[in-house]
Amino acid sequence: MKKTWLLAVVTAIILVVAGCGKEEAKPSQVNSDSSEPPAPLTLDTEMAYDASANTLSATVKMTNPNEEAAKVTFNSSQRFQLIIKQGDETVFDYGSEYMFTESIIEETWEADEQKIFDEVFPLELAAGEYSVEVIGLGQVDGAPEIAVTDETSFTVERAVEEPEEDTTETPEETPASEPQTDGAFRDVTIDVNDTMIQVSGFTEEVEFEWSVSDGHNLFAQGAAEVTGGSFTFGVLLDEAPAEGQKLFLELTPIGGEVTSFQIQ
Repeated sequence: MKKTWLLAVVTAIILVVAGCGKEEAKPSQVNSDSSEPPAPLTLDTEMAYDASANTLSATVKMTNPNEEAAKVTFNSSQRFQLIIKQGDETVFDYGSEYMFTESIIEETWEADEQKIFDEVFPLELAAGEYSVEVIGLGQVDGAPEIAVTDETSFTVERAVEEPEEDTTETPEETPASEPQTDGAFRDVTIDVNDTMIQVSGFTEEVEFEWSVSDGHNLFAQGAAEVTGGSFTFGVLLDEAPAEGQKLFLELTPIGGEVTSFQIQ
């Protein structure tokens, strides 16, 4: 009888120990899946402003940094958002000022694949410092839904105003002609300046008459006195002689013969 009771006690102890062993060997309730989600697209931007053309050139580079191909989704045809500020004032908002299709675009980007988006915006900016914020709008399937942004800045230099070209035409002066000598008149110089003709020279005559013509039409006439063997007088025409027009100065002593000199 005692042996039977002892056997029962030993058996019970064995069962308790076995149960404790099984409890310790129970698998952990912690999730053993240690794989990381894919990373979002990376973003790199470059800005350049042309003050002479009033244009802003934007180059936006997006890269899939994952070691495997990734599915990338855009909720519209807009691939990135771009905002330009001068201080606290927004001077350009790409998403608000341009129209985009609202269709969902799904693409597969290979590992380390980079896509470059170049845009040129007509934009008139005053001189000063500008800050730029660019937000990538591509969502990688399985990646955390976070806004990937990049910030940069650029400076608009004040344009140097070039002096306006003076387009005012000054009257061309006809170069002074070489002195001419003929008959009773020597070293006769004839200078033409627009409608004014200046005549000077030497003669033994006391006085003489003069006239200006083209050989057929008379344009001006008068008389001149000689002082100490030299003379000078001016002729004022109604209009400047046409280019290539031949004019002649005729000098006639009182009771003498006509002497003709070419003006031009």
